[in-house]
Amino acid sequence: MKKIITGIMALVLLTASATFANTPDNKNGVAEKVQTSFKKEFSKAENITWSKVNELYRAQFVLNGHVVFAFLNEDGEVVSAYRNILSTQLPLQLLSQIKQDYSDYWINELVELTKDKETSYYVSLENGNDQIVLKSENGINWTVYSKIKK
Repeated sequence: MKKIITGIMALVLLTASATFANTPDNKNGVAEKVQTSFKKEFSKAENITWSKVNELYRAQFVLNGHVVFAFLNEDGEVVSAYRNILSTQLPLQLLSQIKQDYSDYWINELVELTKDKETSYYVSLENGNDQIVLKSENGINWTVYSKIKK
């Protein structure tokens, strides 16, 4: 009798944990809800790799030949997505402003960030003395996000 009760309890616990869990995919540990949402949002994504950053799922993938990173919450909502871009992919106004105002700096990194259907740009510039990060939320003007003396 004791073995039967123990067996039934084990079965109930296994069923309950499988029913109420966030149903992760055994292969990559990502909740089914997150994967479904990702596939809907980025249907042409290829070479997808997943990781967990705090409470967010981070997907790295290739989309239209570009490496893209997307962060999704546990409800499957896309929190943000970003990709590194070339300076020639900037809006002309922003590129012109960099060339005019920061001609003695070189570009270390240039990122296009999409969040809440808004696109922002971040550029890390450097010269022999300073490192500056500029931010553009409107695609027209840069503002200094941070500046560090070397």
